[in-house]
Amino acid sequence: MPTPFKSNGDLDEERIPELTDYLIQGGVDGLFPLGTSGEFAFLDRGERKRVVELVVASAGSRVPVLAGVSDPSPNNAIAFARDAADAGADGVVATPPYYYKVSDEGLFMHFKTIGDSISLPLVIYNIPEWTHSFVPLSVVSRLAEEKLIVGMKYTEYNMLNLMSYLRAVGNKIAVFTGSDAMAYSCLEAGGAGAVISISNIAPRAASSIYDLVAKGRLKEALAVQMSLMPVVEAAGIGYFPAGLKEAMKVAGFAVGEVRSPQTPLNREEKRKVKELVDTAELK
Repeated sequence: MPTPFKSNGDLDEERIPELTDYLIQGGVDGLFPLGTSGEFAFLDRGERKRVVELVVASAGSRVPVLAGVSDPSPNNAIAFARDAADAGADGVVATPPYYYKVSDEGLFMHFKTIGDSISLPLVIYNIPEWTHSFVPLSVVSRLAEEKLIVGMKYTEYNMLNLMSYLRAVGNKIAVFTGSDAMAYSCLEAGGAGAVISISNIAPRAASSIYDLVAKGRLKEALAVQMSLMPVVEAAGIGYFPAGLKEAMKVAGFAVGEVRSPQTPLNREEKRKVKELVDTAELK
């Protein structure tokens, strides 16, 4: 989920419940506030908790809410996770530490420390392009074996790595892709699903990929995935998630601009986003 902001940069507390309803009515099976699309790194602790409170209250148990708690410090992540638990979240999602380079043992201890200290199920968020840190299969396998995690969101366009995770731990934890163009591929290979930003732009179409695969209608599911490729391109224009937010506006559900220091799209970039979203002919 993106985080809606007002023109002055404050949280748009009225728009957050509206966004929650919009996504659930669009057919999504779960909600992930405070991920990369949610600009979590630009929110303070109080704002993070407030976002989760509003999403949980609006969701009303219709779908699970997994709250992002990412931070380089496990102690901070634990504090965010406890806030999420107090707000009523169903689980939490955490990246590995970022900024400092951490050994494999350090990665393991980061997640173990969090998992041992919280009451909610923990999902790893493996997104090396953004964190510049990669949780290797050996660490994920160890965490899964010790039942410290229940899942992993893997955001990287590397099918070989995805298949390796699915083969090794897919029977122990839920493995999701976070890469917009790989929803169908992950599901066809036996993955648990996809946690993707384009579900905000076209929730009904994106969620139908899962539904169609579940019914064995693979050719139709692939056709939907291919039809969404212009939307995938649109969401990546500019400095993320500026393109995503502009594409949502074009598609009919505005959530405001990105928060400073991130910058909105220029006129030419906005034109390109509109052209791509219009090409997709979303329903």
